[in-house]
Amino acid sequence: MKVSEKISNNPNPAVLGMSMVAGLGVTLVMVALGVGVVQGEAADSSTIGLLFATGVALFILGAIGWFGLTQPHKHFDDIDVPKDSGHHGHEEHPAEHTETEHAHAEHH
Repeated sequence: MKVSEKISNNPNPAVLGMSMVAGLGVTLVMVALGVGVVQGEAADSSTIGLLFATGVALFILGAIGWFGLTQPHKHFDDIDVPKDSGHHGHEEHPAEHTETEHAHAEHH
């Protein structure tokens, strides 16, 4: 089983790609802000502004693409509905116990 199948309901490689695009956008925004802080007044505001705007655009593009591919609103976990685990241990069992077992169980 692939790792993407373990961690996601949608093993489509485009989901990972959209996540990477959004992450690149966040990284560009942080780099632009970091360069602006380090250079201070000597910083070229047009270059930093362009880098910042590119980062924001990539983040928005990646987030919208990820949302469109995964559609998390359709796979929302409803906490009012119990998940069926496939284990049917709560069913009534036929009377298989002898009176000795019942007496032994009551003793403990």
